[in-house]
Amino acid sequence: MAKKSTPVEKAARMLDLVPYIMSHQGVATSDLASEFRISEEELLSDLNSLWMCGDNRFDLIDLQFDSGYVTIRNAETLNLTRSLSQQEIISIILGLDMLEKSLPDDRSSLIEEIADLRSKLGEKISRILDATPSVGMQVLPILKEAVDTQRKVRISYFSLTGDEISEREITPVHFYIDNGREYLTAFCEKAQAERTFRVDRIRNAELSGAKSTQLSTTRNEPQLISSQVKISRNLRKSRESLGAFVDGEGSEVSVSTYNSEWLSRTVISAAGAIEVTSTSQLRSHVASLAARTLQQYR
Repeated sequence: MAKKSTPVEKAARMLDLVPYIMSHQGVATSDLASEFRISEEELLSDLNSLWMCGDNRFDLIDLQFDSGYVTIRNAETLNLTRSLSQQEIISIILGLDMLEKSLPDDRSSLIEEIADLRSKLGEKISRILDATPSVGMQVLPILKEAVDTQRKVRISYFSLTGDEISEREITPVHFYIDNGREYLTAFCEKAQAERTFRVDRIRNAELSGAKSTQLSTTRNEPQLISSQVKISRNLRKSRESLGAFVDGEGSEVSVSTYNSEWLSRTVISAAGAIEVTSTSQLRSHVASLAARTLQQYR
């Protein structure tokens, strides 16, 4: 015995029945039931329900099927194939865009399926939509003014690693673009060191009355430290914590930084998800720092 449709399935099918019958006037009930993969008994139930539909109770659908053949008239308002509205398409495409940006590079098959679905929903709309968060209208001009006038800025910054918003006072130095993202290099008063901030994660910015911290321009350029690391889990979060310093795809990448302490703390805070595979000097430093940290809990 065939399983009967749920009320939702029945309502959806009835919306499709009207345009199909309008374009196949005089279709046999047996053929119509076969087309919609239901029994003739269930089809007759649908047709009886349609007979009571219309714009209002004085203008019902003129439906005939007593002879075993179905004809329909006066159903122009229902003669529309079900489709998504433009607002619904936009909402779905934005959702797909955000989902795609959250996927790691090793999910290429899923990324391809998202691209295929996006193209089916409408290439013209897809090309003008992007779910990348935009920088607040007030934030970027303030940061650029701080660079030009050499003033400090108080910011609220969202850290993905700690999943928290922190308040900081910084001295902006310069902007740069990496992989389509805008970053700000600045001296952070809280850390008493140079830090890199992703601009789209700065929630608020306010110019401070204080002059910027004077960074020495005569000092020797610090030596760039390069190291190989292996990410064993939490690939997306781990790559995010390493920020713009990552070079390479997948789980084994190269990290370049001027601050070995920052890299060591980042590796330790990953709780085993990130492992330094070279150099031996940095590996020893991470091990020593981890041992000192564990000693604090004894």
